[in-house]
Amino acid sequence: MSMLSSTQGTSERVWSLIALLREYDGKISRAEAAAWLNPEFLREGQTIGEKTGTFGQVLGAATSMGAVSLVGQELQLNPSCEADTYDQLSDWLYRQLIELPSQEKDAVFLELFAWVMCESAKRQTSGWILEMTNPELADSAEAALPSGADEDVESRMNSTKVPFWRRWLVFLGLMEEISASPPYEIDMSRRLRREITRLDVDRGVPIDAEEFLRLLRQNMPFIDGGRMYSEAARRINFTPDPRQLSPVLSEALRDLHDDGTLELKVLGDLSSNLRLHPNATHKVSAFYAVAIKGGA
Repeated sequence: MSMLSSTQGTSERVWSLIALLREYDGKISRAEAAAWLNPEFLREGQTIGEKTGTFGQVLGAATSMGAVSLVGQELQLNPSCEADTYDQLSDWLYRQLIELPSQEKDAVFLELFAWVMCESAKRQTSGWILEMTNPELADSAEAALPSGADEDVESRMNSTKVPFWRRWLVFLGLMEEISASPPYEIDMSRRLRREITRLDVDRGVPIDAEEFLRLLRQNMPFIDGGRMYSEAARRINFTPDPRQLSPVLSEALRDLHDDGTLELKVLGDLSSNLRLHPNATHKVSAFYAVAIKGGA
């Protein structure tokens, strides 16, 4: 089972299960966990509970991501999953996903995001994905994704999985829910901000633009020039301009420049500048270096 196959195993429900296991020192029986997370109650003389199978899907998502294992009838928390908060669980899961080989079922989360990054660069806009129906997006994604394991008979992406892929991307900080129609947008600013805070570089000291991106790619392989991005570009027959950044990465960098997380250094019309995707409303169109601010 994959995380996307466990459609009721949302990030909120999985976090509830992990928080429960932490309260019980990392071990609890399956029956006890189900009773805690799916309590029954009386309404008009009838016993009401969640749909049969809901807890199983929560457990399926938690075991698929590697946070929980089922030993006999006992649930055990992975000792490496030391998340104390919902956001820390997001970071832990993200670390798991970037290490997965491309043929693994749950690798589809970031492999598909890498394709979105590339396709946006190819089309010079990220708005195309908002115009697609779930079946259209699923068909395009299935054709662009790397092959799964030989024994897999299930499609890597279909129209049923698309909404849950989006929901998990919101959890990972790669997409945002908005008050509009459609109610989401591709936005990797939150994840980029978290990864920048982890960079082991001096704060306030300019870093060459290429070196900055090289450091980021180590933990963000789906951004421009990363291994996932490069493979996705090959699969869709796209040759990126090495001096031109994709629309998705460009907007995230501008967001972090504006909120003071970093400063994009601008100096004339240098040939070594990296160009951002055009945005007539923003003063920064290219940069030669980046300085990470002290608070990051």
